[in-house]
Amino acid sequence: MKKIIYIWLVNLISRWKRVKNPQDIVYLMSFAGNEHLIEKFADLAKQLEKNFTILYLPQCKAAATKLEAQGIHTVEFTDGFDFIFHKLQLVMQACLLLCDNYYAFLSGCDFDHHQTHVVQLWHANGAIKTFGWEELTTPQRSVADKHRFQKVYDQFDEYLVGSKKMAQVFVQSYHVPENRMNVIGYPRTDELFNKKWQMQVSQNIKRKYPDVSGKEIILYAPTYREDDAGRPLMNLPEDFDRFVNQLSGNQRLIIKLHPHVKAAEKQLKQQLDPDKVIWIDDFSTNDLLLVADRLVTDYSSVIFDYTLLPNAKQILFYCYDYDHYSQQVGIQADFKSWIPGKMVTTTTDLIKEVQQPLAVTDFKQFNQLWNTANDGHATERVLQTELKYIQK
Repeated sequence: MKKIIYIWLVNLISRWKRVKNPQDIVYLMSFAGNEHLIEKFADLAKQLEKNFTILYLPQCKAAATKLEAQGIHTVEFTDGFDFIFHKLQLVMQACLLLCDNYYAFLSGCDFDHHQTHVVQLWHANGAIKTFGWEELTTPQRSVADKHRFQKVYDQFDEYLVGSKKMAQVFVQSYHVPENRMNVIGYPRTDELFNKKWQMQVSQNIKRKYPDVSGKEIILYAPTYREDDAGRPLMNLPEDFDRFVNQLSGNQRLIIKLHPHVKAAEKQLKQQLDPDKVIWIDDFSTNDLLLVADRLVTDYSSVIFDYTLLPNAKQILFYCYDYDHYSQQVGIQADFKSWIPGKMVTTTTDLIKEVQQPLAVTDFKQFNQLWNTANDGHATERVLQTELKYIQK
């Protein structure tokens, strides 16, 4: 009932705050990593004498602070009365609204879509987990919930994607028309093609962590998990330390966990051999991909980025909880048919794989499927495409 009342209030206030000829550009931010695109839009807005605002969720505070330091207007928000009565107006003043996620409040926004163009950028250039109508819990939701979900999906006039494969996922998961899909490239991947960035970051990591140099680096980057109550969960098999102990003298493991599982990280630091594991907190997962010879993951979208890098050699899918995860969370039905690496379900099998000589994988077929339009120039195409909605 609270959700229904909240969305009703959003609808009421959005009607009141809607302007006849909106002129602003607004970016809804729930994930960091798209700062390059944001900076370009900010420059464009300045040239066209338009207002540009970042509305960001609290988890993006660090990224927003850096953008603010560059003179970009940022406003923190969370759902609530303060948002409805003070910040929703910013959304309703947008001629171009860029979204990096599903935002529930959008179901109540009374946009004039002839005046406001709403774009879904998403936060990953591929999908392993199910979402939307494909999420396993959706059929059990109420009719009102389902109606509200679809209203959000329908608000997006355009979906920017890096492949027809991702377009198909959205069509299927959001029940939206295929003609709303724009296979234009995923802007966040542009950085992955930047040779200067590749060299600078990898050098910085090796300079600060000398043990990375001259070793075979295995990066373990598992997906974020929650328990049934929605609390962060780290449920590694009890014999995971055996995998660490079996690493050769020339192998080093970097473990990069989600920031919400800090307690589990602290425990692992005490439990695992410090001579075999390098803990790196001051570089992002994307940064660490640059020094990884082998990537070990499970259901994380990090694979779609790693395969674009020149140093990428091998991916191993350590899916020790595959049956449970696929039944409780949901995995794309054809996952096993296109993963660009071997899937193992036990620590013993993982050990066997990393003890094999490192062989370089050809990721060409995988990238043709998922990274079709990701070529380092997506940002330019996005700016050119959205320009007409800003200049009208």
